[in-house]
Amino acid sequence: MADNVAITAGSGTTIAADDIAGVLYQRVKVTHGADGASTDVSTASPLPVGDAGGSLTVDGTVAISGTVAVTDNSGSLTVDGTVSITDISAGEYETVAASATDQALGATGATGDYLSGVLVVPATTSPGAVSIKDGAGSAITVFTGGASSVSNLVPFFVPLGIKSGAGAWKVTTGTNVSAIGVGNFT
Repeated sequence: MADNVAITAGSGTTIAADDIAGVLYQRVKVTHGADGASTDVSTASPLPVGDAGGSLTVDGTVAISGTVAVTDNSGSLTVDGTVSITDISAGEYETVAASATDQALGATGATGDYLSGVLVVPATTSPGAVSIKDGAGSAITVFTGGASSVSNLVPFFVPLGIKSGAGAWKVTTGTNVSAIGVGNFT
């Protein structure tokens, strides 16, 4: 059975259709444009998505796999290079005990690992320092610690949102302070 259906418009016209399990579904070519104008959707002229202000609100979950092209016809958005989105649903954590030195986050850790942040857990009001390293790089202090450096023993989060460029993320903790590295580690 042919997918097209004949209709009568004067002497007869054929429309496009798709036969799915014996039911014909009409094929419609998508266009966009202002009233009185029509532009075929194509790779050169993609279907615009958003409101008149150029914004897009997503309510729910968006799964993205592969390369994402970001454009804005208003010219207010500029993207240079590659835009990548880290899969936070694959996130994890790793605990680091007090007085640990250069503990790698993840089974082995690697370049490209994502460190969302570090939860600092003081055991006294005068805890030691907490620092991180990108691979074998220099230590970066995220909490200096010291005498009476905290007023209570409530853990606090140090947001980072960084990606390793030189190897495993490593965490060093001083005395009387532990930490939890949060991110996506190898």
